[in-house]
Amino acid sequence: MQRLVDAFRARLNDNVAESAARIRRAKLPFYEGLTDAQLSATLARAFEAAAADVARGEPHALLQRMRDIAVVRSQRGVAVMDVVTGLNIGFQAVSDDLAALHPDDLELRLAWEQARAKIAYAGAAVLADTYLEAREAVVRAKSEALVQLSLRVLPLYPGVVVLPLLGELGAERAQQITEALLAAVAHHSASYALIDLSGVPTLDTDEAVQLLARATQAIELLGATPILVGIQPAVAQSMSTRGVSVRVPTLADLASGLRHALRGLGVELTSKR
Repeated sequence: MQRLVDAFRARLNDNVAESAARIRRAKLPFYEGLTDAQLSATLARAFEAAAADVARGEPHALLQRMRDIAVVRSQRGVAVMDVVTGLNIGFQAVSDDLAALHPDDLELRLAWEQARAKIAYAGAAVLADTYLEAREAVVRAKSEALVQLSLRVLPLYPGVVVLPLLGELGAERAQQITEALLAAVAHHSASYALIDLSGVPTLDTDEAVQLLARATQAIELLGATPILVGIQPAVAQSMSTRGVSVRVPTLADLASGLRHALRGLGVELTSKR
């Protein structure tokens, strides 16, 4: 979406400055060793790479940046969690900025959150893999924590939360997702909870499939309506083969799911050109 690219680039310097301030407040050990100029330059390069990936529609430039960073910093003993946490802080600054400047432009904000989820997951995976190669088993115990940083429930509109999922959905991760989603539904008093499965290629265990089904039931017990969107053919086949019946709305994509939820709240989502 060109509007998102333009909005991202227009606020790049402001978001670099805000991200630097937030990282300073977080007192992450690695970033504490950088001067203000070095920190700003590091963030600016990361944001430029992210802007290129948003324009491209797929993670690429930032992934290469993450690989380079991982190789160098692993040799210096830098904690991988510091790197990923700093990236997450920067992305959150962009989310907050878009929410403040474009509170009613849900299409723009949704496009960013979809891009953010894709880039964050791929970036965390690349960092973990590269650190493993550079330092062997140093990061293996932390790999699940890295993936967890890419798991976030987005309160996109009052009464609506969205959980975009990416990658393999094993039983352990499905349990984490269920817990995070239920907590978000309760915290935001959500009426609708959208689970975007478009980035999940398959459900690889019976337990993962059953957990997803139970998650939708638990959401209903909290008084909210779960909506599954973007189910891939392999996921649908897995659920059918395992005899799992999900009696909740299922829609083709996230935009359709959001429109469905907003109509339930009496709100119409219109595009801004």
